[in-house]
Amino acid sequence: MKIFLLSIFWGLWFANFSVRTVISPLLPIIEHELNISHAAAGGIFSFLSVGYTISVLLSGLLSPRIGYKRSIAMGFMCLTISAFFFSYVETYAGLAVVSSLMGLGAGIYLPSAIPLLTGIIERKNWGKAIAFHETAASFSIFSIPLLVALVLRFFQWKTVFLMMSATCLVVFSLFLVFVSDVQPQQKKSVRLARVLVRRDFWIIAILWIFAAAGSLGLYNMIPLFLVEEKGMPLELANTIFGISRIGGFFAAILTGFVVDRYGFKKVLFVVLSTTGLSTTVLAIAKPIPFLVIMLIVQATVSTAFFPAALVAVSKLTNPSERSIFTGTTIAVGVIVGLGLTPVLLGFIADVWNFQIGILFLGILTVLSSFLLKGI
Repeated sequence: MKIFLLSIFWGLWFANFSVRTVISPLLPIIEHELNISHAAAGGIFSFLSVGYTISVLLSGLLSPRIGYKRSIAMGFMCLTISAFFFSYVETYAGLAVVSSLMGLGAGIYLPSAIPLLTGIIERKNWGKAIAFHETAASFSIFSIPLLVALVLRFFQWKTVFLMMSATCLVVFSLFLVFVSDVQPQQKKSVRLARVLVRRDFWIIAILWIFAAAGSLGLYNMIPLFLVEEKGMPLELANTIFGISRIGGFFAAILTGFVVDRYGFKKVLFVVLSTTGLSTTVLAIAKPIPFLVIMLIVQATVSTAFFPAALVAVSKLTNPSERSIFTGTTIAVGVIVGLGLTPVLLGFIADVWNFQIGILFLGILTVLSSFLLKGI
């Protein structure tokens, strides 16, 4: 039964993640159709991140009071509806509104899912369970560009969002039927101010910023980088883009076992420093075969951060503060790492090129890994 329930959570996280990651491989088409700049295209993820940040903060504050299951249900209703209406967007303003609503629906999930998962799974297996759960994100990152490349052969790009909306509806229905809630500990609820004064919170939050920037922030702009700067056809760019992400799926699984054995601190240091180094090399890679190799290496390593970081949060907190700690950490990481990174990379590309922005991102990520000494 626990494996079945864990599979439902896997499906929820895959659907939640895919609704957002599907924008990236479609970005060159959206940019040309709406006739917008690279920076404006990156701005779509800023709108998404603002909505995500608002809801992830509200989830951390409200889910212990209204229930984790009800919170996830509310989020998926919003996510399903916004994905449906995304297929009817005709203007950039409409895109901004729908993207914000999509972010509102998506952000509620994780701060509510982690307390539910850790309530179902024994503490000694948290690393494996959370790592398995995180493979849904890795599988989404790998499969969605390939799915887009296939679907665009037969349908218009807006059809993809109708498919995403239907996927959300299916997994949401399974969740409502089979998953029971875990009673939030209302008597021991923790105020946000208590979390904000913790040193380990800010360290994890800053690390999450650079991990999100080096993983999803960069991910969202890679198709534009390959199409506009490297001159690749869109279908080829998305195929390479998708294949380069396959290593992240296995890295997420391996991370769970490694964290349980060696501890989250050592794993996070190795993952972040390696992510920064591979991002730096990616920026200066010239031959296309070498560029593809570095895409694979960078994508594989960067994905390993998130399951390790979620284990770190779970072990640094008690059940009463876990939801708000998780939600606030993700909110800080998303609004800066995911919300600003695509805009900054797009702006730098408009003025100079993508390579300069990617190079600085890699250097800063390496430097951020040394903050782990403070935990």
